[in-house]
Amino acid sequence: MTQPNYTTSSILKLALPIILGGIAQNVILATDVFFMARVDEISLDAVGLAGLFYSTVYILGLGFSTGVQILIARRHGEKAHHAIGNIFDNSLLFLFCTSLVLWAGMEFLGPTVLKPLISSEAVYTRAIEYLDHRSWGIVFALINLSFRAFYIGISKPVIITVSTVGMALVNVVLNDALIFGHYGFPELGIKGAAIASSLAEISATLMFVLYTFVGKYHLSFKLFESWKWDLPVMKQVVNIASPVMFQYFVSHAGWFLFFIVIEQSGERALAISVVIRMIYMFQMVPFWGFMSATNTMVSFAIGEGRSAEVMPILKKITGMSVVAALPFLALNFIIPEWVIGLAVEDKTGGIIADSVPTLYVITVALFFFAVAMTWFSGVSGSGNTRTALWIETTTIAMYLLVAWFLGILLKEAVHIIWITEPIYFMMLGLISYLYMRSGKWKGRAI
Repeated sequence: MTQPNYTTSSILKLALPIILGGIAQNVILATDVFFMARVDEISLDAVGLAGLFYSTVYILGLGFSTGVQILIARRHGEKAHHAIGNIFDNSLLFLFCTSLVLWAGMEFLGPTVLKPLISSEAVYTRAIEYLDHRSWGIVFALINLSFRAFYIGISKPVIITVSTVGMALVNVVLNDALIFGHYGFPELGIKGAAIASSLAEISATLMFVLYTFVGKYHLSFKLFESWKWDLPVMKQVVNIASPVMFQYFVSHAGWFLFFIVIEQSGERALAISVVIRMIYMFQMVPFWGFMSATNTMVSFAIGEGRSAEVMPILKKITGMSVVAALPFLALNFIIPEWVIGLAVEDKTGGIIADSVPTLYVITVALFFFAVAMTWFSGVSGSGNTRTALWIETTTIAMYLLVAWFLGILLKEAVHIIWITEPIYFMMLGLISYLYMRSGKWKGRAI
């Protein structure tokens, strides 16, 4: 099997498929937002909030799978290929069972959770309508995460591009068909957007399964051979993955609560934030790819007994992330109206002009994101996932405090509230860098 090294080309070889896959993955929510912006502002707000609520639940699975990825990469570095199949099988079982619990939670508790948080009754009603038909997609989304962790962990991420591009295309076509009733389908509006997204998740699952059997990865790594709990393995997986799981949840829950603060400022402030978030998520995609590469390479290097190479790896990936950020910085500052116009039509009543100040703020945040998340991924990639959880929890608490102060107490304009983003990433990056420089992460066995 391919063994990762630490040159610029090898980093890009691992990161680029994840980046391309991430672009397609973001199309799921972005497509829903794009089409709802062409329906009306209430639907746009509803999909923005309900989609963020769904993402907050989904992030639990993503956090767990990231921990699994770190463990698989460590075993890959140790050349213990026989252990990888058992880790995968147990993580697949765990994520499937977890997905059923999360589906039930969204289906039966979602309305109760969202009711006191959304002040607009019209937005709340449509948000629940969307969530009712989006929630069952979580089962297939978490199955997909198991495959994602496996293929990134063994440094074979090309299938992530194939599956997520395919998923994105399915979602775009079905959104157009089910929202507006094209191609002989019924016109379902916001309900159609949710159904399209969930069906797209199923298409990705089918592609992962097909690729695994055609490529005979199930034979090379002994996948699908054990359908019973291996308690020692599960204890090992949960020990590494659960802090990452809760770390991701804390991070996304913080963002969800941030949008609840924004919602208190009115429907226009929320609409601006939904549009900006869509742009922000797309522009973050390259850095999610570098983060996954960081997790894998740091864990692999330590597994091979080359801890001295960890800091050079982090510095190299940081430089590459900053270079990747430069085109976005230029576009956002030079032609902001054009960038925003890609996401929303101006028929919504001046929303493009109103969104420009907020775009400037997230552009500054994007630079700090590129730097901070590389070093933060180094913390989790080293196996010190509990330390990563502590860092995330501390910085998110400060993040929400600043957002509450600006949005609720001072009732500032929406772009002023968004200043919490660059502040958050500056804090996260500084604490992570100081921790990695201290060397306290060395000697962590997983």
